[in-house]
Amino acid sequence: MNTQSRRLFLLVLAIIVLVGGQFAVPGFASPGQVANQLKIATFLGLFGIAQSLVMIAGEQGLDLSVGAAATLGGILGAALLGPASLGLGAAIAVAAASGALVGAVNGVGITLLRIPPLVMTLAMASLVDGGLIVWSSVMHVNTAASPALAALAGRTLAGVPTVAVIWLVAGALVWRFLDHSAWGRRLLASGANPTAAAIAGTRVRAIRIAVYTASGVIAALTGVLLVGYVGQAFLGLGTTYVLPSVVVAVIGGVSLAGGRGDYIAVAMAALLLTALTSLLTALQIGEAGRQCIFGATLLVFLALNGCSFKGALRRVQA
Repeated sequence: MNTQSRRLFLLVLAIIVLVGGQFAVPGFASPGQVANQLKIATFLGLFGIAQSLVMIAGEQGLDLSVGAAATLGGILGAALLGPASLGLGAAIAVAAASGALVGAVNGVGITLLRIPPLVMTLAMASLVDGGLIVWSSVMHVNTAASPALAALAGRTLAGVPTVAVIWLVAGALVWRFLDHSAWGRRLLASGANPTAAAIAGTRVRAIRIAVYTASGVIAALTGVLLVGYVGQAFLGLGTTYVLPSVVVAVIGGVSLAGGRGDYIAVAMAALLLTALTSLLTALQIGEAGRQCIFGATLLVFLALNGCSFKGALRRVQA
């Protein structure tokens, strides 16, 4: 399945879920409900950016610390926007810096110390979560979303949630970066064939450290927005997004082997998964049923990804 076909396929599936949901649960596809689903999809889509970048970088790259980075960024953002507020800009800068630190440590451990990405990012997630538990037990900081942050996450522009507009801008930048920039082409080349990329003069290690750093920054800033949406920062704030972020990247066609990915398709996958989750919840499908459906969906798209990879390989060999 080529890029255009995957985008169209995912979009059609999302529309089918919405229309089917409207028949099954009247009001499911009402403007208010669609706007709310779009808001929920935003956070999954932003985490999908972080996950897609590290997966494209290759070497079986996955970032299991995005949830911990989001929690860290959210708690720091809420604390700095408390009674002694430093301002939204300063809070965002500190949150971004904390995410950059988490990501940079991941990148250095993976590229220079040769620690497998799953092990490194899982260890980093445990370290951050453990540190936050100790910090929260010693320091009693503000964890409630400030009015400014709640307003940022709750506003709408012409009926479209502000956070969705932020997602749109971020997604457009990522698409532009991957498809229309020299740095993006180097990233794709590094993931597809790091040896050839290095021979061509690409600094493969520096690129991988950079994408893990970017993943941490994106996750931490998403955590700040998430605090504004839920109204409170808490331990485990971003944990539930770790595996779904991998799922949307895979459904969107990002290769687990690296070197291939299209963020527009990943965004479509985030919309589809959010609509499907909402429909299953509205139909009161139990957790076991939801997990079975998600697992089957993931297996289908993994099979499609495998077929696409084999087809591309045959074309190259021909």
